[in-house]
Amino acid sequence: MSTRIRLRRMGANKRPFYRVVVADQRSPRDGRFIEIIGKYHPLEDPSLIQIDEERALHWLRVGAQPSNQVRNLMDRIGIWDKFVAERPGAAIPPKPGQAARPAKEKVSKKAAAKASEEPSAAEPEAGVQAASASLERDSAAEPAAEPSEEPETAPEPPPEG
Repeated sequence: MSTRIRLRRMGANKRPFYRVVVADQRSPRDGRFIEIIGKYHPLEDPSLIQIDEERALHWLRVGAQPSNQVRNLMDRIGIWDKFVAERPGAAIPPKPGQAARPAKEKVSKKAAAKASEEPSAAEPEAGVQAASASLERDSAAEPAAEPSEEPETAPEPPPEG
């Protein structure tokens, strides 16, 4: 049975408070649960968060998965940090709605045709880049000239006449 630590909504209309419960993953939000391990009152100022640390750590150790909101609450009061210290693999959970592998970018037919035309136009540029790279290698291979103490003067042109 896969268990989940989640919030169970209680209270009157527009005056909610929540119990932190361990429940079977298949049971409804406010349905049957296994154990109450805490409570959360978001309308109080500051909001009340009480979770039994010992029981929460027990359920996390046996494999119960906290919901995103419960994980945030556990993070605020320090329970999640203690669990991560025990099991470092739990530190970075996958984000909700994110695929396990990166999604490929969708490219339209027009964009694909344009991209296939661009390499033929880029070939002359590649030749220019290769020539400049070879010039850079040749200049790097030549030893640098020692600067002389006297400045060099350009030769004077022959007199006209």
